[in-house]
Amino acid sequence: MMPRLLHQFVLTLILMAGILAHHVISRRSMPVHAVHSPPSTYTPIRNIFLPDVDFPQDFRRFGSFYGASLRLKALFDSDGRVKEIAPFPMLPYGVPESAAGKDEFRGYTPFMTNWKCAKELPSGLTEIAIVQIERTGFSPATLNEKPVGQWVMINVDFGYNENRFACGCSTIDVTIMDDKDVRWTGNTWVHRDKGCVVF
Repeated sequence: MMPRLLHQFVLTLILMAGILAHHVISRRSMPVHAVHSPPSTYTPIRNIFLPDVDFPQDFRRFGSFYGASLRLKALFDSDGRVKEIAPFPMLPYGVPESAAGKDEFRGYTPFMTNWKCAKELPSGLTEIAIVQIERTGFSPATLNEKPVGQWVMINVDFGYNENRFACGCSTIDVTIMDDKDVRWTGNTWVHRDKGCVVF
């Protein structure tokens, strides 16, 4: 009889100790509230201004139309300056950037001349494009109203057609795009307002 009573007494003590411990812990712990952080707000680069540029003097040697393209990658940084500008291979639409220079995309380059891949562009066109992009003005992208850097792709298309049969028909078209949309596009050739005249 005695051992049974003792056993029950010990079990009761254990249960009471558990209940007491539960109450103590419950009082010490802070109530849990669901924390809902406000959604982050992102604004891409805007108010973009590109300086005008011209073809180098030796382009007069092209008696007929000359076309070339260049693709650049650049960081439009949080301090309002363009940095880390570098040529980047022109890949087919939908091919990720990581595929550049590998396997079937090994031969793709940042340059095209007369619609064919080229190793480089003549007459310093690459340098002209890089200097132009370096001097680009813009309002930085923002995240929760704080300026942040944003990477962009830039396509520069050169179309030279100044000869005895045409005047004012050249173009230096620049397109700036991020992974969502085109942010700026236009003809930046310094004489674009002449209007194309064909004789």
